[in-house]
Amino acid sequence: MINGTRNTLVEHGRITMILDDQYITKDMLTKDSYKGNYYANKNAVMYDLQNGKQNVVCFCDNIHTAQGIVQGLNLIDNLEADGAELRQPNKE
Repeated sequence: MINGTRNTLVEHGRITMILDDQYITKDMLTKDSYKGNYYANKNAVMYDLQNGKQNVVCFCDNIHTAQGIVQGLNLIDNLEADGAELRQPNKE
């Protein structure tokens, strides 16, 4: 899913990627990085529960905004599934 890896390490049957850089940039991502359980239905952002049901996440002002949100949510899910540590907000 992520291009630009220096090498991979296999731990407990799971592949861990070691990146050359500290940050993941847009050019490292493939088209599949943006695919997942979130999808846009007109101006609604939906989540497929994988059991024949879906949830409405939010409504947007237009379909283009909904598609952008869908790409972002799927990207975050895919990065977390690949073991990327995401920066957490400060809790002060």
